[in-house]
Amino acid sequence: MSILRKLLPTSFRTRLILLILGAVLLAQALTIYAFAVYQQNQVQTAAVNLLVTSIQTVQAALGTMPANERAPFVNNVSHGQWQLLERDLPRHARFQSERGLEEVSAEQITLRRSLRQMARAVNRALDRGSRIAVTAGEQPFLYVSIPQTQTTSHRRSGQWLQIPLDRIDPPLTTPLLAAWLASLGVLLLGVVWFSWHITRPLTRLVHATDRLAAGQPEPVKPSGPDETRLLGEKFNTMLAALAQSQKTQRTLLAGLPHDLKGPLTRMGLRIEMSQDADLQAGLRRDLDDMQRMVEQFLAYLRGQDIDRFERQSIDLNDWFQLRMTDWSKLGKPIKWHKTDAKIQVLADPNSLDRLLSNLIDNALAHGEPPVLVTLTTEGRQAVLSVADQGFGIEPAHQSRVLEPFERADDARTRTGNVGLGLSIVQMIVNAHQGTLQMHQQVSGGFVVEVRLPLQEV
Repeated sequence: MSILRKLLPTSFRTRLILLILGAVLLAQALTIYAFAVYQQNQVQTAAVNLLVTSIQTVQAALGTMPANERAPFVNNVSHGQWQLLERDLPRHARFQSERGLEEVSAEQITLRRSLRQMARAVNRALDRGSRIAVTAGEQPFLYVSIPQTQTTSHRRSGQWLQIPLDRIDPPLTTPLLAAWLASLGVLLLGVVWFSWHITRPLTRLVHATDRLAAGQPEPVKPSGPDETRLLGEKFNTMLAALAQSQKTQRTLLAGLPHDLKGPLTRMGLRIEMSQDADLQAGLRRDLDDMQRMVEQFLAYLRGQDIDRFERQSIDLNDWFQLRMTDWSKLGKPIKWHKTDAKIQVLADPNSLDRLLSNLIDNALAHGEPPVLVTLTTEGRQAVLSVADQGFGIEPAHQSRVLEPFERADDARTRTGNVGLGLSIVQMIVNAHQGTLQMHQQVSGGFVVEVRLPLQEV
């Protein structure tokens, strides 16, 4: 079973095509076999009986007429198909016996099986005074002796009826074979179309699932058989329920930071009025951490609301130059460089600002200086990478840190971080049909790489 499982294609569509194709070919083979058996057992029997009757009638008639009238008589009664042979049989003719066609030395006659059987049936039906011989080739002939020329078993001289066998049992002609192949081809095209029609809704559902996983949910059009149509309707129902759940979640999350802003503002005023310098410094740090948490919540909510993105054509080189110049003025340990090639993308500038800030903040907070920020192109993609010199994130944890409210190990956790930084970056990247990758450099340091598609010109 394991070997068979490896040989079978993994695609449901391919398996369905192979299944229907195999069934069609098997049905065709069985039909041809049944037709051949019917022809052999019924049609050939009728043909042999008619042929034997005709031969016996001609033999009897020839025995009563002068020799000079025999050849024209045979030609007339057969409509020019039979001939009276008044010479020796061809050297390659083989006599028919009860056991089959005779063989001379190593030479064997190559005659179709149906014609062999017909010659044997004619030999059995005629009286023992008649001799039967056949020749093969492109036009096989059956030879029947005339009663006046009955001789010993291997004598070839005398008069013989020459009957073309291909008129009695015609071979499969090229037009017939071409018609059969053409009908089979049309049938196979129907099989492929039918399989495609059945599996197309499943393929659409797979693509819709991929878009949902990438943060770009889109309903499918229910189609196909009842089962796939019902599956599409259930998927759309699930999307609607998921959208409602996300809407409720955003409402709850939006209310929390909004309600906290008032108390935080009042707390800041009270801290400024405090006379205790040590207490004031500690409370200010706690207040800054709480404010960072609120800002992360708000940034996360803005990143989820893709409909509010204002996409516009952006020269990524100019944008990058301006943003990195601002970061350099803050005195942070940051190095950066960019390509000279023109990089044009269709994006929301505010979202890109948030993406870059989160990546740099994350590298400064959890990595080791200096932080290297680069902008390059690769194919039809803009590549923005932020690298630090820290120990990075274990490969087993890299996918987990992209989830909301997930943080890496305790060594990378700081007060004020609620685990939304990289999750926000991932949402922004998905909204722009990009990709996000993380890896550890061989020379040391951790790299987060964002790839965005270039704008089509």
